[in-house]
Amino acid sequence: MPTSVELRAPATSANLGPGFDCLGIALDIFDTVRLEVGDGPPPGDDLDGQHEALILLAAARFYQRAGRSPKPLRVTCDHAIPVGRGMGSSAAAIVAGVLGANALEGYPLSEAEVAELCAQIEGHPDNSTPCLLGGFQASVLEDGKLTGVGVPFPQGLEAALFIPDFPMPTHETRKLLPTQLSRSDVVFQIGRTALLVAALATGSLDVLRFATQDKLHQPARGQVFAGMFPLFDAALAAGALCAYLSGGGPTVLAFTHGPAGVVAQALQAEGQRLGVNGEVRVTRPSTQGAQVIRSA
Repeated sequence: MPTSVELRAPATSANLGPGFDCLGIALDIFDTVRLEVGDGPPPGDDLDGQHEALILLAAARFYQRAGRSPKPLRVTCDHAIPVGRGMGSSAAAIVAGVLGANALEGYPLSEAEVAELCAQIEGHPDNSTPCLLGGFQASVLEDGKLTGVGVPFPQGLEAALFIPDFPMPTHETRKLLPTQLSRSDVVFQIGRTALLVAALATGSLDVLRFATQDKLHQPARGQVFAGMFPLFDAALAAGALCAYLSGGGPTVLAFTHGPAGVVAQALQAEGQRLGVNGEVRVTRPSTQGAQVIRSA
């Protein structure tokens, strides 16, 4: 058995507008995590909420699930995914903890079992599943059971990201979401979600600006982040195919087909006009999910 593993886990963008808690896509931004068997207490549930602690907490859940005696682990991280910005940093930590511990134990859990455990730990699969498997994933978690399908998406997509310098904790903004929707809003939501999956699977990119519309979570989160909708408008005016709030926010993601620099510049300018400090990044969807890159 190896005594250390190093792995990479990608950022993810969840929901893509209407696909609340069920749609997510991996991005070409990766955290690098190293797990090493070492002296000290084994991972357990009495850890604080820091990123490294979440990795160890996920490893502890792996040992429970696999029926193995927990090992004392040391963890180090090279962070590239912004924390608390709606880009799946928590999912990357969970996936790294479970996948890394699984590798240290000789892979007793299958990929499907790892995916299900990660979704159980996070509570919803929209980030953890694409983080583990890569690509665009549609998945649901019901009674602890994970069911999902990978969805093809067009080559050449790029993503312009505006990442504000303030966090929007998902557990806090979820409290703002409506507990009920009207029938017309439910029909709106179902229609956009179906259209979004079909558009990406078939390359019908001209409908993405409509397919990423949402009436469930973005209006509520817009109460906290007043600049969200103006940023959407700025990205679309600059030629983006669509714009939406990535995960629980506050990152705004705009897809383009081809170079995304112009859209990124427009997002930066609009942020400055609104007085919202933040950075812009240009990346692309990734077909590569989390993977062990070294073991010893």
